[in-house]
Amino acid sequence: MKTKNTLIIAALTGLLFSGSTFTVNAQDTNASATQLETASSKLNVLQIKPMQFRLSYNNPVAKNLVVRILDTDKNVLYTENRRVETNYLKYFDLSTLVDGTYTFEITDGKEKATQSFDILTTTSRVVSSIN
Repeated sequence: MKTKNTLIIAALTGLLFSGSTFTVNAQDTNASATQLETASSKLNVLQIKPMQFRLSYNNPVAKNLVVRILDTDKNVLYTENRRVETNYLKYFDLSTLVDGTYTFEITDGKEKATQSFDILTTTSRVVSSIN
């Protein structure tokens, strides 16, 4: 019984000293226009871990793609020109971005596909008492 109480006190002390925990989540927002539906259906954005994304684009019309990441004010945070034959696939770690709305944008010849997402930091706090 004494060992059990010691373990409980140690666990509660650890929680007390851990303070607060921060987690970051990304949420998809629908930013596709109807005229971009064909290109948007080829674009796939998948969050594989917190703030790590897999961006893929299938069957491009043009052989040269322009890939960009934009912020809310349409400032370009990342750009890449890539020659592709069949598919584009790239992994992105966006953990350095601050809270806000961002957009993946792929230009395929005259078509443009976009996928927007929000980065929101949530805070959870644990309060415990030791008597």
